[in-house]
Amino acid sequence: MLAVADLIKARVALLAALDGWALRTGTELEDRRALPALDVRCLRATVADSRGAGAMVQPQWTVTLAVQRGPQAGATLDVGIAAVIESLHGWQPGEGGGRQWEAMKLADITEPIFGDTGAVGYELTFTTAALYSGQQ
Repeated sequence: MLAVADLIKARVALLAALDGWALRTGTELEDRRALPALDVRCLRATVADSRGAGAMVQPQWTVTLAVQRGPQAGATLDVGIAAVIESLHGWQPGEGGGRQWEAMKLADITEPIFGDTGAVGYELTFTTAALYSGQQ
């Protein structure tokens, strides 16, 4: 399931709108203070169906865009949000972690709380799903 993070990161790395942004996943060891930044994480997964010998697992991926507060913060975030949605919504990650993943779907957009760090941003939540086989 977590292999999808690298597929998402590789896809958004191609976006000209994110040139100069720090791109990372939740499992990488690196300085998380660099801004602007895009962070990919799987915060939870639901089970869409578990009848029979398989379970359709549906992870929820958050793609968090963060920039330094200032006069251009809103415009920078608007460009980044549009680019990420256009790149990921409807995109099929394909094979990752030994299974085929369904097309990504935008599910939610929220504002994360960064505390008093001087950062502002938005989390875009996408879903995808893949079949995990169990015992018969």
